[in-house]
Amino acid sequence: MKKGSKLLVLLLALVMALSICGCGGSDSGKDLIGTWSLDYDMANLLAGEMGEEFEGFNASLVMPICFEFREDKTFTMYGEPEAFKANYNTWLDEFLAFATDVMYTEFANQGLEDKAAADAAFEEAYGTGITDYLRQTFEAEVDVDSLLGEMTTDGKYDTSGNKLYMAEEGTEIDKNAYDVFTVSGDTLKLELPSGADPSEGEILPGMEYPLEFKKAN
Repeated sequence: MKKGSKLLVLLLALVMALSICGCGGSDSGKDLIGTWSLDYDMANLLAGEMGEEFEGFNASLVMPICFEFREDKTFTMYGEPEAFKANYNTWLDEFLAFATDVMYTEFANQGLEDKAAADAAFEEAYGTGITDYLRQTFEAEVDVDSLLGEMTTDGKYDTSGNKLYMAEEGTEIDKNAYDVFTVSGDTLKLELPSGADPSEGEILPGMEYPLEFKKAN
């Protein structure tokens, strides 16, 4: 059961994709200061990485992605832990239920169609039920706390008009790379610069420009 490790790979890809995107504010950049949050449903992303036996599984897994902009022109991008852990636990329960049914189908293909008999045969071989075995295997592959830690990215930013430039910690800001932003009330909207290649609009499956963040605090 190696599918669980895909989640870490996918979230690291998310980190790389978002760490190079820009955000903007007013001329002074003061409108940016604070924490902004965007809910990204990873369902389409995960569906593209799972094997054929999981084609029918498309449960939602929402990652609240937060940007905290500070007055000293530094920022932190992170996944909001409490909400993501709750979403992940719900998703995992649904995934394990689906995966257990996949296992029952495999047993049926081998001539053991009775689920109770399949459970008994599995427990005799592995010392635990199918769902518990799958959960233990999956949880051994994915440590959510470590995953969230890997996602956290620090850096610096600068603003000029409605452009915001960002660079990860240890790298320099590239003035040729920016996003166009507007702040309206509690909404931060990010758009591609005029003349940008439209193909750059999709960051990840199910996430594309324009992006809208809501003010968290």
